[in-house]
Amino acid sequence: MSAIPGQDLASLRRGACPSLPEPMQTGDGLLARLQPLAPLTLDQLAGLARLAADRGNGIIEVTARGKLQLRGLSAQTAPGLAEAVAALGIDVPQGFPVEVSALAGLDPSMRFDPRPLARAIGDGAAPLVPHLAPKASVVVDGGGLFRLGGLKADIGLTAGSGAAVRVALAGKACGEVDAKHAAAVVIALLERLAARGDSARMAELVAVEGIATLRAEFGLAPPLAASGEGVDPVGLHPLSDGSVALGIGLAFGQIRAVVLGELVAAAGRAGVARVEPAAGRALLLVGPAPEAAAELREVAAGLGLLTDPKDPRRRVYACAGQPACASARLDTHALAATLVPLLDGRDLHVSGCPKGCAHPSKAALTIVGLDEGAGLVVEGTPRDVPARIVPPAQLRETLQKDLA
Repeated sequence: MSAIPGQDLASLRRGACPSLPEPMQTGDGLLARLQPLAPLTLDQLAGLARLAADRGNGIIEVTARGKLQLRGLSAQTAPGLAEAVAALGIDVPQGFPVEVSALAGLDPSMRFDPRPLARAIGDGAAPLVPHLAPKASVVVDGGGLFRLGGLKADIGLTAGSGAAVRVALAGKACGEVDAKHAAAVVIALLERLAARGDSARMAELVAVEGIATLRAEFGLAPPLAASGEGVDPVGLHPLSDGSVALGIGLAFGQIRAVVLGELVAAAGRAGVARVEPAAGRALLLVGPAPEAAAELREVAAGLGLLTDPKDPRRRVYACAGQPACASARLDTHALAATLVPLLDGRDLHVSGCPKGCAHPSKAALTIVGLDEGAGLVVEGTPRDVPARIVPPAQLRETLQKDLA
């Protein structure tokens, strides 16, 4: 499908990522994002909940990439947030941020620990940050339970054959490189991007150079078949030390500070040692014994959190929507909640505008907010031409007929 007629493609390009020192203006105030370098202690997570309540509107989000966001900050409360987070003992990347798979070092099924490679890339690419596109991304997936292969990335690294690391460029398999040379190859690729300007992305470089040319230039061996997908982070997951990680999903990726405070208190009673945000809008509560984790799971369900990977809300992707986002044309959360009973196993993406921030990939059904109404896209993205446009008030009735 082609892009929506009349849409300026430049207006659909998402800009710089919000950060602690430089939050982004949204419809409900300023939004700040952080990527902890290490799992959080319960005290640190409780501290973030207090900051969200004291400085923002009390909403904390876990993104599809496993990052944390504080919403509703103001011009008066945002200054000093970075220092307040640092005072909690939470470290965030200072160089080029590299994303790694969750439970690194604890998941017994991981092929390799991604953290040393991620650190080497992050430190080596730090001087390139001012010259790279704000959303340029590198993902290092160590395998195991939780995979990052579904995340959009300029450069993706996964376990290859033997001691090799598989390299993907803009989602396309490129080749394999010995693990000890992987950081140097990634930094060289980022240098190529930086040389093309501070808006260049890997998809453009691949389109111009071609995968075969880039494979030869950077000395990569032909790629082998990729490994399978990981599991949903929601649920109980055994760890190498005999304890478990309890994955808790957040409906639409959001949790209220007061609810998070109650979850932290219950986690402390259950013996949780630390908490790790995970890709897929989830929190991994790490360290309780299996029996204590089962009880904690019931508490979390009572708080309205998602504890079953088969919960249909796990198949719903919705951005902040109205009134939280100034670009949105739909109240995405309210709309998605009314449509969940109609899904029957289908995945649903409700996007307040054509940017598609919550889910860049295709969905069985996408609803996109447009000036003309709600666009319905089948097996596509919010940027595709909708099959039809209907008034939002008629969506449920329309879909009841279409999905019957």
